[in-house]
Amino acid sequence: MKFRYKVAVAGDGRISRAVLHFFNRQNRDIRAFSLENEKDLRNADLITGALAGEIGERCLDLALKYRKDLVDVSDVDPEIYQARGKEIGKSGITVIPGCGFCPGIVNFLLGRETCSPVRVLEIHVKAGSLSPQGDYFPFLWCFEDLILEHRLVSSQIISGRKKRFPAFAGYRREKYFGIEAESYYSASGFENILDKTGARSLTCRVVRPSGFAAFFRFSESYGLFSPERMAESKAFLERIRRANYTLGEVEVVFPGKRIVWFLKSFSAAREKWNSMQKITASVPAAVGRLLLDGKIERKGLVFLEDLAADKTIFQALIDGVKKQGVTIVRREKRNA
Repeated sequence: MKFRYKVAVAGDGRISRAVLHFFNRQNRDIRAFSLENEKDLRNADLITGALAGEIGERCLDLALKYRKDLVDVSDVDPEIYQARGKEIGKSGITVIPGCGFCPGIVNFLLGRETCSPVRVLEIHVKAGSLSPQGDYFPFLWCFEDLILEHRLVSSQIISGRKKRFPAFAGYRREKYFGIEAESYYSASGFENILDKTGARSLTCRVVRPSGFAAFFRFSESYGLFSPERMAESKAFLERIRRANYTLGEVEVVFPGKRIVWFLKSFSAAREKWNSMQKITASVPAAVGRLLLDGKIERKGLVFLEDLAADKTIFQALIDGVKKQGVTIVRREKRNA
């Protein structure tokens, strides 16, 4: 069979495997392949990056070296791409970073709601994973990145002031799908949106099952997440698979009203793809299709939120994510 496009997928983790599968399953004219030798990029039409944070910038290096468009899921801070913005622009390629869940589809929804001239007052985001078995946390994506996430200091904008918080700060009790949960401030990866909206408050919270913070701190105290024990702990904690949810809640507050987007992905214990794989990998598969078909015409560094104003692109991406069984609901509420 002759393929119209060839897509190179960089990475060998859970998300990269799902990206590879979704590209090939959804598109008969696309052959997605796992990138093992960088020379294979000579015949590729697109690179999709899904590398761990510490080596994530490698995808951008390859895209620039071989002058190939890049749709990147890798856990890389926006500032790293922005620092190389001129280099990307001169290369004549398109680089779209943050094409995952959060950052990713969350940024896209924020971009849609903030592209109007109506003043944005506040932005609040919550995202995380849970299981119907409340005393179980599903380790659904890169284990090392997940551990690092709960060690980082985060920046939040509260009432016009930028404040820094340690991991697990801002503890709040939550409840989703009847499951007792908790949330805390977390690094977001979408702070650059603040410059475009002027919102006086922008917060991001990670949602975890009730008791997770205590579990994590005890594990740290015992050295279970130390470099020497990381591989052993990863194998043990990922071994047991149970039903799992991945959820996102995006709230944008305007004068007189607030818009709330809710996203939910679910996977049964024995499904091949977990809920995080579904909601994350569906985004680069949809964005990559749009880019290959020429529906995304912009060159240079392009963030997902910059594309959301285009109604055709917006609907195509939302439909692509929904194909993986992800629920996406928008509600409008009047302010009290």
